[in-house]
Amino acid sequence: MKRNHVILSFLLACVMMASASSASASLLPMFKQQESEEVTITREEYERLKQYEKLDLLMTLVDTYYYEDVDTDAMLDGAAAGLMAGVGDVYTNYFTKEEMDKFNEETEGEYSGIGCQLLADPTDMLITVTRVFKGSPAEKVGMRAGDKIVYVNDIYYSATEMDEAVSVMRGVAGESVKVTVMRDLETVDFEITRENVNINYVEYEILEESNLGYVMVFDFLGNAYEGFAEAIEAFKAANVSGMIIDLRNNGGGLLDASVQMADLILPAGVVVSVRDKAGNEDNYTIDDEYYDVPMAVLVNGYSASASEILSGAIRDYGAGTLVGTKTFGKGVVQSVLNFPDGSGVKITTARYYTPSGECIHGTGIEPDVEVELDEDAVTRYGINNLPHDQDAQLQKAIEVLTAQ
Repeated sequence: MKRNHVILSFLLACVMMASASSASASLLPMFKQQESEEVTITREEYERLKQYEKLDLLMTLVDTYYYEDVDTDAMLDGAAAGLMAGVGDVYTNYFTKEEMDKFNEETEGEYSGIGCQLLADPTDMLITVTRVFKGSPAEKVGMRAGDKIVYVNDIYYSATEMDEAVSVMRGVAGESVKVTVMRDLETVDFEITRENVNINYVEYEILEESNLGYVMVFDFLGNAYEGFAEAIEAFKAANVSGMIIDLRNNGGGLLDASVQMADLILPAGVVVSVRDKAGNEDNYTIDDEYYDVPMAVLVNGYSASASEILSGAIRDYGAGTLVGTKTFGKGVVQSVLNFPDGSGVKITTARYYTPSGECIHGTGIEPDVEVELDEDAVTRYGINNLPHDQDAQLQKAIEVLTAQ
C-alpha cells in the first residue's frame, strides 16, 4: 500500500517561511541585513515584497504612535490568522503554538475538553456538533448531535473560527466553559466542566441474531485504524456472514487512515486520487489481500471527507451497499504545516477523486438505499444512543445483508 508523503507540505512550508523572513526586511534601507552587507534581489522578488509593505507600515505605526507597549508576537499571530481567514475557506486556518498543540492532541485522541466531534458547515457557516462521545462532559449536560455551537463563553464563533472555538472549549480539567448552541429555533446554554477525554474512535460488536459484524468508526484519527483492524479480526474469528460499517456523523480525519482501512476490505487498486491546482496527481493504491465479506455502509449528511473517501471507494468497487442519506460533500484535502516556533497552518491543497474519477465536493454521495431515521426516536434517545431496534438505517442494512 502506498503511504502518504510530506513533500508537498515541506515545500510549501519552505516557501512560506522564506516569504515571511524576506518580508520582515522589506523596509530596511537598501535591503541591508548588516551595515557592511547588501542583499540583491530580483525585480520579481521586489514586487512580491512590496505586497507586504502595508503590514510592515502598520507595525511601524503601532510601534511609533500606540500609547502603550504591545505584544508584537501576538500582532503577528493575528496577522497570520487574518491572512488565512482571507482565503475564504473554512478548512484553511492558522494555529498559534497553543492551538497547534491542541490540534495535535485531537489527532492523537487524548485531550482535556468537553468531548464532542465538530464540523465546520459551509452551508450555514455554523459549527455543527456531529457526535457527542459517550460518557463525555458534553453528553452529561445534554448536548446532542446536530446542535449548532454559536457562542463559547459568550463570544460568537462562526464556522471559519471553529479552531478558535475548540481552543477555548479545551483547557484545564475541572474548570468549566459556557457553550451556547442553537437547537431548532431556540438557543440553549450549557455550563460544562472539562474532563480528560481519551477517545476510542472505533466501537464494534457482533449482532447475534443476524450473525453480522457491526463496527462504528467515529473519526479517522488516533487509534481508528488499529480499532478497525481489531474489529475485522473479531469478525473473522466469529465467522460472521457480513459486516456493517457505520460512518454516520463521522466528519473525517486523516487521509492515510481511510486508505489503510480500505486496504483491509477492498481488492487491489486505487482508493483515491488527489490532484492539486497544478494538475499533479497522487494515486493512493492498495494490495490484493483483503477481508472479503458482504458489506453495508451507513452514511448520513455528516459523513464527510475521509468517510466519503472510504464509502466512495466501497461504492465504486461494488463491494458494499450504502444505506442512509446523502453524505456531506467535502471533496478537498488539507495539509498541516508545522513552523519552527511551534505554530502551524492547515491549508486546503488539493481535491480528491473516487476510484471512478468523481469529485464529490459540494455534492456528496447518494446512498444506494435511502432511509431516514425516525424523528421521534432521535428526539427521544439522541442519535448517538439509538437502540438498534429503533435505528431504521441499521435495520435496513441488516435487511439488505440478510437478503444477500
